[in-house]
Amino acid sequence: MKKLLLIITILCSTFLFAQDNIILSKENANEKGITPIWPKCDKSRQTPIKCFDNNLRKHIITNFRYPEIAVKDGLEGTVTVEFIINNKGKAEVIDVKGGHRHLQREAVRIIRAIPKMKPGKWGKKPIAIAYEVPITFIKPSN
Repeated sequence: MKKLLLIITILCSTFLFAQDNIILSKENANEKGITPIWPKCDKSRQTPIKCFDNNLRKHIITNFRYPEIAVKDGLEGTVTVEFIINNKGKAEVIDVKGGHRHLQREAVRIIRAIPKMKPGKWGKKPIAIAYEVPITFIKPSN
């Protein structure tokens, strides 16, 4: 068991420090001004960061569908989705926490539907940027 844990630790640390797999948090990316560019944000009067945040919020609201089974079972809660915009500009879900699995599935579906965008860059090299977004499910009243 200890050998297995050691091997997993070594593999994970190798992945985290590999030069081709640089991942910055949203906060670090914002400080450095290397945020991904949401489609049409390059023509916006807003800063790329503000435009990204506004478009992400709109995307979640527009694509949100309360799962029928969750309504039937009276499920509510907040699901937090950790994802990256990878070095090719696509959203990839990393982790999902909170809420029932039916709510988690819907939150993951919404994040995976984020449109492809220009990735964040470190110098001229595209990099992945990590995000975390809470999505709150409140049972609709009839």
